[in-house]
Amino acid sequence: MIDKTMSILSQALDGLTAQQSVISSNLANIDTPNYTPQTVDFETALQNEIASTSWAAGSQTAPATAPAADVAMEATDPRHFTSLGSFSGDTSASVTSVAENTRNDNNKVDLETEMTALTETQINYEADSRLIASKFDQLYDVLGGH
Repeated sequence: MIDKTMSILSQALDGLTAQQSVISSNLANIDTPNYTPQTVDFETALQNEIASTSWAAGSQTAPATAPAADVAMEATDPRHFTSLGSFSGDTSASVTSVAENTRNDNNKVDLETEMTALTETQINYEADSRLIASKFDQLYDVLGGH
């Protein structure tokens, strides 16, 4: 793509698309006995990509001096991120099964959880799409379009 930001936003859209597909599959199987819902873990891959970005000191677009650049977070669960730059593992999105059993027919799909995840995914997708459109508008302006 055009720059690192566009690459990251593009990967985020790909991950959000995969997440929306998995959520739709979970909702379609809400009445299937013994069905275990799936989740997509692309956030770790996206954070790895962001963490691997080498920002040049003094660059106008560099977040090197941002207030939260290297703030360690408290992890209360092994799945929590510990800080922006300390991720490990592969960089591809992975689909995993959810372990909780919430119903008598051994179907583990929770409607409220899936609908919340779907709404969050849609909001994130819209935000990322607007950021990409904004980047293209800036490029168009620079090239003398407006």
